[in-house]
Amino acid sequence: MFGAPSLRIGRVFGIPIEVNASWFLVFFIVAAGLATSYFPSALPELPASVHAVLAFATTLAFFGSIVVHELAHSLVARAGGLRIARVTLFMFGGVSQMEEEPRSPLRELAMALAGPATSFVLGCAGLAVLRAFGDRMPGPLHVPLEYLTFINFSVAAFNLLPGFPLDGGRVLRAILWGATKDLLKATRWASRMGQAIGYALVAAAVLGVLRGALDAIWLAIMGWFISILAANAYAQQLVRARLARVVLADVMSSPVVTVPADTPLSEVAEAYVLGGRHSRYPVVSDGRVVGLVDLQSVRRVPRDAWPTTTIGDIAMHDVAQVVAAPAATVESVLSKMEPDGPGAVLVVEDGRLAGIVTRADIIRVLRSLPEA
Repeated sequence: MFGAPSLRIGRVFGIPIEVNASWFLVFFIVAAGLATSYFPSALPELPASVHAVLAFATTLAFFGSIVVHELAHSLVARAGGLRIARVTLFMFGGVSQMEEEPRSPLRELAMALAGPATSFVLGCAGLAVLRAFGDRMPGPLHVPLEYLTFINFSVAAFNLLPGFPLDGGRVLRAILWGATKDLLKATRWASRMGQAIGYALVAAAVLGVLRGALDAIWLAIMGWFISILAANAYAQQLVRARLARVVLADVMSSPVVTVPADTPLSEVAEAYVLGGRHSRYPVVSDGRVVGLVDLQSVRRVPRDAWPTTTIGDIAMHDVAQVVAAPAATVESVLSKMEPDGPGAVLVVEDGRLAGIVTRADIIRVLRSLPEA
């Protein structure tokens, strides 16, 4: 999604947490700013080594609060029946990556408000601790907590700006969606508001730089990024709306070439995968589909093990998640085509394998769509 690789660091409530490569740059910038400017100014009596330790710990806590913010989105979305692929920290904060869009305005509204509400609660908690114990807290605790309290309130306020893809933009889209009953139109208006906010941030940054505030360049980068994401959000929704009018029966490959489960990889590699025109094949046993195999699965097995390894040994056997009816729309199976997904859908009619839809089929459909 972000053009750079991501590192998975763990799971929380079963949701994968990943760190995009761009995040490390921002972590360094934030930590360096705290260590060389904020903490030396607020705690001048402490040595530079303590400033550095406080900066590192405070930056970790800051991004920890971003993860909590995104987990709130994810948990509310999951409670509404949506599948969450991951939470990713990247250059400008974090994002909850859903496998599908909310199915109703109320679901979107609840999901969108969950993040800012959580950041606001974290800010209130910090403020309560400061008011109750602030006078008795040592500086190395008081100053970082004060900073984190301010940051959480700021994150809540900024994310409520009414422009897509910010949380406030999702709130706006949910309201417009409910009022117009038209998700595409609501996305277009919310995305245009997002672009306007992005351009406003760029303009504010230019004025700041002209007045000598060189650090305003960061604001320009953020504004540009928001405007690009807003435009992409509408383009993606437009594509989804068009794919919602195309059914699998119109794009599937049929008849389907299948592979017997007891076939050794040495035969499969030459006859089916490496020499065939498809990259994925259903695996059958006694006339019944029992799995799905792809080229990458074959390549991961050492060549000297091919004669003794069968296709059934390496196939993905949970085929229930990749089965769809011929009347299902292409839009409804897009999540199956993600790079970390199965990459194909088996089209079944009356218990019979009628066809298969792969990423190549989806790409062909996308290329045939008229320009917006």
